[in-house]
Amino acid sequence: MREKLANILWGFVLIAIGVLVFGKVMGFWEFTILFPGWWTLFLIVPSFISMIKNGIRPVNSIIMLCGVLLLLERNHYIESGTLGKVLVPAIFFIIGLSILLRSLFAGTKQHYKGSEGYSATFGGNAVVLTNDAVFRGCMADAVFGGLDLDLRDVEIEDGAVIEATAIFGGVDIKVPEGVNVKVKRTELFGGAKNHTGNWGGKTLYVNALCMFGGVDIK
Repeated sequence: MREKLANILWGFVLIAIGVLVFGKVMGFWEFTILFPGWWTLFLIVPSFISMIKNGIRPVNSIIMLCGVLLLLERNHYIESGTLGKVLVPAIFFIIGLSILLRSLFAGTKQHYKGSEGYSATFGGNAVVLTNDAVFRGCMADAVFGGLDLDLRDVEIEDGAVIEATAIFGGVDIKVPEGVNVKVKRTELFGGAKNHTGNWGGKTLYVNALCMFGGVDIK
């Protein structure tokens, strides 16, 4: 629903731009977007739509804050000297508050206690598990690389845990149908997305740590 609403908003924005430009070219009306700080709209509008689509996250909050403060500064509502004093501590406040709230309200995490692990560092790695053993969990790390972990042909134990870490990289996890995936997220300039259905069968837990990277579960 959020993604649909975000796409609708993008559609309205692009249609409005097209109509305004067409009317100006045809001489129907005059308009200009060159008000002081007009370019901050390229920060404010996308971050606002991102909030609708993905929820309020540190990244879109910081971009929105920067856009609004710069717009106010360009229109002389705040002094330029004050902008630098306010912006930096505000960014740290948003990041800290996000981490604190996630820690307080994320609930109790399941943790993987084994030693099985797969990684991709400064490159790509595709792992396809096809053995007959029951999958009980693993560690999946991508650092400046991409890790593709395919679990579609294995039996997943109920309560299995994947500790997924994406730092300047990405982890793609493919799971079998009928597995209910629950994701616990710790995100800083990154994100984890669960594209699976809400099944009622076995549960797979994914603890996703994303720093300038992403985790996708499909």
